[in-house]
Amino acid sequence: MRCLVVLTGLLLMALSSGVQADTVWMRNGDRINGTIRSLSDGKLVMDTTYAGTLSINWTEVSTLASNNAIELRNSTTKEAYRVRLIASDPGYIDVQRDDAIETVSVSRVDEFMKAKVRSDQLNWGGNVDVNIKLLKASTRTQDYNFALNNKITQGRWRHDFGSTFNREKENDSINTDNYSLRYALDYRFREQYFWQGRLNWRRDWVEDLSHQAVIGTGPGYQFWDNELGSFSLSLLAGVFEYGYSDGSRDRNFGGTLHWDYERYLRGKTLTLFSHGDVTHSIDEDGIFTLNGEVGLRFALTSWSTLNVGYGHNLVSGTRDTLNERRFTTGLGVKW
Repeated sequence: MRCLVVLTGLLLMALSSGVQADTVWMRNGDRINGTIRSLSDGKLVMDTTYAGTLSINWTEVSTLASNNAIELRNSTTKEAYRVRLIASDPGYIDVQRDDAIETVSVSRVDEFMKAKVRSDQLNWGGNVDVNIKLLKASTRTQDYNFALNNKITQGRWRHDFGSTFNREKENDSINTDNYSLRYALDYRFREQYFWQGRLNWRRDWVEDLSHQAVIGTGPGYQFWDNELGSFSLSLLAGVFEYGYSDGSRDRNFGGTLHWDYERYLRGKTLTLFSHGDVTHSIDEDGIFTLNGEVGLRFALTSWSTLNVGYGHNLVSGTRDTLNERRFTTGLGVKW
């Protein structure tokens, strides 16, 4: 009797897991179970337990069924609707919106994504990018670049923290040697509006401008945050501090504009990203700083990437003007 109960429980668990899964039927007769994430640029992205994240050519899909809510976009009107997709005849999908069901051709559907549901469950994502370049010719060059990015969301709260490290040595001369730390805490009080507190710190052992610190707080706006990427702007008021190699310091009040952009392309095989800050003091010194980065990440596997990036760190109006540019190429790990 006890064995029968156990077997019945296992059978119910298996049936429930099968019911909750989304299903894609391919034109060649194959069937794939998992969680549908998005359709964009002709690629259907789907998470599976047996093969990780798959990027499927949309032209090879016959029909599909989604047990999760899907946000379907009208490419003509740019409107978005929350619907449920139901399997239909080959080449067609039944789109259920409220109580109405419409049968549409697969070829007419060009973009959708899994609807985002706010949850109190903790969600953690991030990546590490590493670039090491060692050259030995007439001169010996050692170039190291490291970047760590993390985002943790839970309910209305979002934590964004990371660090960088850059060091370049040519023979016995060190040309670059610095690191930076950052932390931001966001509280979303409405669907697209949030309040942010941010702390940035940079330490340099080569330049006369040996450290930079920014503390600010202010409102922000989330333009979008979905399966295809995210984009937000925040405007902060705060204090800037600049320290020099002789121990002297300058402190100023001003404003900071921070941006954070990420866009997934080609079924999440390619990611375009950019983030950074523009600050300006409100006193007569007129200190201006720009610290930003733009780049591309190419997915090699479900967890590894190849990255190419350009960064610019500019400080003017202080005792020592800093104008630093860096180009990086390396490998990374994402989670």
